[in-house]
Amino acid sequence: MKNALIYCRVSTEEQAKEGYSLDAQEKFCAKFAEDDDYRIVGVFRDEGKSATSLNRQALQDLLAKCQQDDSIDAVFVQETDRLARNTKDHLTIRAILQKAGVKLVSVAQPMLDDSPEGNMIDTILASVNQFQSDLNSRKTKKGLQERFNQGWWPGWVPLGYLNVAVGGNADGRKAKKIVKKDPEKWDLTKEAFKLYLSDNYSVFEINDTLYKKGLRSKTGKKVPHSVLTVVLKNPFYAGLMKWNGQEKKGKHDPMISMAEHYRAVRIMENHNQHACRRRKHTFLLRGFAFCNICGQRFTADKVSKRNKEYYHCANRDKHSNHGQNIQVEDLEKIVEEQFKTIQFSPSFAKTVIEKVRGIFNNKKDKINKQKQTLYNKKKATESKRDTAEEKLFKGIITDDDFVRIRDKFRTDVQQIQDQVNKLDEQRELDIDAVQEILKLTRNIYETYKTAPFGLKRQYLGLFWDKFMVQDKQIQQAVPTDLILRLQQESNVLIRKDWLPQLNAIRTCLIGL
Repeated sequence: MKNALIYCRVSTEEQAKEGYSLDAQEKFCAKFAEDDDYRIVGVFRDEGKSATSLNRQALQDLLAKCQQDDSIDAVFVQETDRLARNTKDHLTIRAILQKAGVKLVSVAQPMLDDSPEGNMIDTILASVNQFQSDLNSRKTKKGLQERFNQGWWPGWVPLGYLNVAVGGNADGRKAKKIVKKDPEKWDLTKEAFKLYLSDNYSVFEINDTLYKKGLRSKTGKKVPHSVLTVVLKNPFYAGLMKWNGQEKKGKHDPMISMAEHYRAVRIMENHNQHACRRRKHTFLLRGFAFCNICGQRFTADKVSKRNKEYYHCANRDKHSNHGQNIQVEDLEKIVEEQFKTIQFSPSFAKTVIEKVRGIFNNKKDKINKQKQTLYNKKKATESKRDTAEEKLFKGIITDDDFVRIRDKFRTDVQQIQDQVNKLDEQRELDIDAVQEILKLTRNIYETYKTAPFGLKRQYLGLFWDKFMVQDKQIQQAVPTDLILRLQQESNVLIRKDWLPQLNAIRTCLIGL
């Protein structure tokens, strides 16, 4: 019997409620492994961990186990997004497992095998997962921006204040969060400003004094020196919110005046405790464009006088850049044209479509079962509510009891509906991913051309390893190893006038 490991991960409590609990994942994988004649010799579980980073203890332990133990034949996961939502990390994990001779089995995605089309779908799904993760991040930022625009701090408030939910969800909407004074810490935090503004006390001395008076951190310990330092120079306490490069007067009660804030900042600057930050810009071809003269990566800058952006070699000391700088939009257009040179063979496209159909139908069935379970739960809750209403009419329960019970049922029903809505949203995301794959099989160039920035970056990493640029033209376009393998197996068709260049690239790669 072959040996296998199981990896499970949840990032939030909500996932545990939506059928992604660690126990549910382990049970699902164990049953599949048993049916496939595998013996589970280890289970690795990451709880409350995001898949956007490899810095997860259980994942690191699993990979180490696979590298050190030759008896491990496979790793089972419920779905590939349990491992990673970042394309680079996903491919890194796969590479580590493949090098160790360990097979990766996605139980809910049995079509993702080691065949060329299976690898292709797996890579695309990883790209779409990362893109969706980026989209979710943008949605979160949009909600935070709306709170900021309304005059409320979009995150956790600093020392002396509390995030307070008001309004409830009696009408089915989420409670509105506002900022209020913290009755336990307000006066002590205000005293910190009074002492510091006297310019007779250091931050350490103030922290010691307030600790003796009862000021504590969220963990019940002394407030860290760094935290109190940030508090004393934070304009939030003067009523001014600074967030994401924006400034706005907040609706919260200020603790000090703006004049006092400026004085506190001056005192701190005199103590040499101020810092500065730099902002970086992101360009589409960052990490993909290289100088064909010296091999250095290209970077990009904005020329203020011309109000234009240019790609150029990052190492200007090795050679002259005269005539080599190229406008950002021009190089990105040339790269876009490179996608015209590649298309999938009809047979490969057909195989990919069939496998994607199987994956989608499998996930759709799973979501429908989860929704049905939630509908049954909602119906049972509503039935209990009806019973409580009948008891009210009969005088079995008091008005106060009924109000308490009704609010609980209302909350339960809303939570169930929220979970149903999330499942519907997941189904929409699944069909979006399917649509992207189908578009790729039909026309790679048009799919890339119309893709948003984040997804374009994923497609660049899927198809291209690097672009060697000189004299404002691409001298060599180097495909990824995946595309080269697919081309060798006639699964990817490349235009004939580009074949000599590809052969030269392949010869170069073999010689490395």
